[in-house]
Amino acid sequence: MDLEFLNDLKKEDKEMRREQNKRYREKYREILNLKKQRAYHKENLEKKLAEK
Repeated sequence: MDLEFLNDLKKEDKEMRREQNKRYREKYREILNLKKQRAYHKENLEKKLAEK
């Protein structure tokens, strides 16, 4: 998508933007959750390595 289009959309209609974000989150829910899990496990691994 064109970033300029998204910026204009954000300025124009916040409700439309909110709906678009909702659709994106639903479509990519699994990927987003895996990214969160990866970040969580990476943080814990770094803590364990720092303790040693």
